Amino acid sequence: MLSGERFSIKFARDAAAEDLLKVSMSASASQFDMSFELSGTSAKYSDTQCFEAGTLRADDGSIPPDLRCPKRAFLNVIRSRADIGVNAFLTGRTVIGRNPQCTFPLHDLKVSGNHAAITPVGDDQFLLEDLNSTNGTRVDGVPVVGRRTLTDGDKIFVGETVIRFSLADKFEIDFHSEVAALVGRDPLTDLPSKRRFDEALEFSLASSLRRDIPLAVLMMDMDGVKQINDTHGHLYGAHVIGETGRLIAKVLGSSGQACRFGGDEFSAFLPDHDLQAACCVGEQIRGAVETATFEKDRIALRPTISIGVACFPETAANSLALVTAADAALYRAKARGKNCVMV
Repeated sequence: MLSGERFSIKFARDAAAEDLLKVSMSASASQFDMSFELSGTSAKYSDTQCFEAGTLRADDGSIPPDLRCPKRAFLNVIRSRADIGVNAFLTGRTVIGRNPQCTFPLHDLKVSGNHAAITPVGDDQFLLEDLNSTNGTRVDGVPVVGRRTLTDGDKIFVGETVIRFSLADKFEIDFHSEVAALVGRDPLTDLPSKRRFDEALEFSLASSLRRDIPLAVLMMDMDGVKQINDTHGHLYGAHVIGETGRLIAKVLGSSGQACRFGGDEFSAFLPDHDLQAACCVGEQIRGAVETATFEKDRIALRPTISIGVACFPETAANSLALVTAADAALYRAKARGKNCVMV
């Protein structure tokens, strides 16, 4: 083909193919000084460079299979103190609320236990209703009365949380999931980020106060990581920190939540645990770390962990005081000789 000539690309009429072609045209036009026309089932362009003629077909396997998949209903938290980035498919009737048993649970004290519900009708209609919540439900600022049909891009306001309703394909969903992981998880340990942990602690403490039940906080500091770093290198130290975080999460299970507080320090909270019960959990963590063998490149690494425990309401009445008291107990554990649990 000669410079400046025009030619056309024939393709089977297909929405996914057309969208992909438009994107390709836009990118190529900016890169190669071309002009495009798209009409019917053909694309025409003129250029100032030489290209080989070709044919684009929607059914030749060049379109990724994921682009051919229908979009699915999807919820994504776009504003929240503790749940930013949390997302989920709508696979049936979905209940939004503060109750942990809800299909889409939220850590928002202004959200009712069972706040709102979304019910699919057929394949492409989704109805939102408020479940007699205390603070109501709104869509784009308009209160929901009865049932409201959701459309792509609607923003659902519940308490202080905003949830975006989308009809999303796999690429969009993967993107939002990756962003949520970056925002909400510590990459080394896969524990919740400290920000998410802090907000969850505030939420759980307020819930404990309202229900008149105890809540314990553990502050933990690994012993021997500096020696591992000095002897084998920081990659080995990072390895034992990451594995210890996963071990703590395994011991806690669903009874509590932990985070990496910083460096080789961890924090955890345990709802409905008094000092005695929390010390038992602390001892389980300490014993699990002591008996574990963290191996990397066939080198056995054997750190230990020191733990301090404080409890609401016995020790302190707010999250800052609880963490401070648990931290003081941790220093006592270090002073006692490390690898122990102290209150």
